[in-house]
Amino acid sequence: MNKKIKYIVLLTCSLTLVGCSESSSIERWIDNPTANEIKVIIDGDELTIPAKSGVNYTFSYGKHTMSYNNDSLNFIVKPAKFSDSGFINPTQSNYLLYTIIYATSNMDENEYNKVLEKELNRIPAMINGEESEIELPVKIVNDVFIERSNYHWSYSFDQSFPEEITQDLNLKKHQSYYERFKKLYRESDFIEHLKQDGVKEEISFPYHPKKFIDIVQYVIPNIDVDNIKCEEGRQYMKNLLNDWNQLITLKGDAFEKSFKKIGTDDAIIQSYASEKKCTKDNDPDQSYHKTLGQFLDALRNARDVNFYVIK
Repeated sequence: MNKKIKYIVLLTCSLTLVGCSESSSIERWIDNPTANEIKVIIDGDELTIPAKSGVNYTFSYGKHTMSYNNDSLNFIVKPAKFSDSGFINPTQSNYLLYTIIYATSNMDENEYNKVLEKELNRIPAMINGEESEIELPVKIVNDVFIERSNYHWSYSFDQSFPEEITQDLNLKKHQSYYERFKKLYRESDFIEHLKQDGVKEEISFPYHPKKFIDIVQYVIPNIDVDNIKCEEGRQYMKNLLNDWNQLITLKGDAFEKSFKKIGTDDAIIQSYASEKKCTKDNDPDQSYHKTLGQFLDALRNARDVNFYVIK
């Protein structure tokens, strides 16, 4: 099946962005898009989540545990460089990240199709009961922690696409313009969207939840400080590892204060400055440079998210 969906609209006023304030906790929606009620346990507290609904839950910064369907995982809640929204998907259900292209009405159809073509993906689907593929401007998302900073949606599953977007533009005569926007759908809502757009086939998408233990976990690499030739670098790395090990035992304000010592951009810049203590004379193999790089790369990998899975 090959379905291309086209929207041509006129853009004429400005868009706004909404920021988030800082605190020592984060409220997150725990979503249940399934047809049945589910029970999720957060740090020993049992939550009953109705079908096709969800609950808001406030997480202090620090380590937490979530259990669902006799399976458990540990995760960290932390500040992010660009605080953003997201939600928790304990059932690992499918969400469809759908790209729509808004364009001025004078945009040539061939030009539009070229833009759309770049967004098309062939994704697995069950069509009328048979395994197949479908080509759509869509990605399937089914993480446990779904972070907007990873997927950059413009509209979440509880928001509708507007009929048209308006923006102030200084266009020359006959000049066309377009913008891409993304919306996240629960799977059932996306299938309904396709039906409303004229799709007659029965469609669903493969559901393959992982055991929690098989989900990619965030880890600081194993670092043998004794391999660092430079004494000053060796001591600095010991302090970093000590701060890290202490960090995951803390909660709330204490976590945030400790995190600022090692996880912010300023802290990372300061850590790189420590390399000046290790020269070609006292560390000819650059052992400290290599070790520090591993540690700081790991910190940066989780810089932009508020939630991540740990061992």
